[in-house]
Amino acid sequence: MRRKMEKTFPFICLLLLFPLASCDVWQNLTKSRWDKKNAIKPPAESDLVNWSEKLALEEAEIEEMDGKIRKLVQKSNQAGALSWKIARGYMRSGSFEMGSKYYKQAIGEELKNQDFEIHNFESALPYFEKAMLMVKLDKQLLYEAAIAFANASKDMGWEPERRKRAIGLFKQLARMDPKDTRFPFQLALIYFDSSLKGEAWSGKINDGFDELNDAFILLDQILKIEPYNVPARFARANFLYQVGKIDIAKSEYTRIKSMLEEMKDKGAIKESLNENISYQNVLKNLDKIRSQNQNP
Repeated sequence: MRRKMEKTFPFICLLLLFPLASCDVWQNLTKSRWDKKNAIKPPAESDLVNWSEKLALEEAEIEEMDGKIRKLVQKSNQAGALSWKIARGYMRSGSFEMGSKYYKQAIGEELKNQDFEIHNFESALPYFEKAMLMVKLDKQLLYEAAIAFANASKDMGWEPERRKRAIGLFKQLARMDPKDTRFPFQLALIYFDSSLKGEAWSGKINDGFDELNDAFILLDQILKIEPYNVPARFARANFLYQVGKIDIAKSEYTRIKSMLEEMKDKGAIKESLNENISYQNVLKNLDKIRSQNQNP
């Protein structure tokens, strides 16, 4: 019995070893069957010709479409530029700079007591809308559009929706270029002027938007960066006068007078101060305040 086991043992070992040694062989066999089953047949020459022709057609269509898109973009830009030109024409038939001239003029002009007049700012708005949709947005377009919306709102006794649009555009511009002080300056004018109570439109009384403090904050921020910004100083002085802070307004006007004289000495102002509008307005404003103090 022992001898029999000795004879069969090697055979058993071979059987045990065979499956391990045959793994690679089995993998090769299954791989071969898989390759045969899923073999990719080379395309026929006719297929290659058909594919090439189809590709050529699609490329031609893409090129044609690209050409049409370019023409459409060009037409859109032309239409946008034309809309902008029309908008400018309407806007400039009124007054371009919202409120700036008023704040540089002498106190005592009764502009606020005049009846509201609808200028062409309202007519400009649809064309600005088209221009902003059709052409690449830049600062000048947005600035002019904001001015138009502000003026249109002001014409209507500070109509809320147009006012809101103007403020939104000026804030957008301020984010685009934080160093350009035109944008906070115009915002300050809107905040202050629209916060004054009693302006009527269509029989309605404007209760004001209660943003006087915001107007002063914006002007102070500008003057911190640009101490010699004369329009901002004029606006601040006029604001102070209108809210009844006469003494502080007088000090501000006196400071403007000194600044203009200094600018003249340094050659920044070329004409005579007798011919300088800002200087003459300062003198008028100071005379107005002195006469009021003398006649309580």
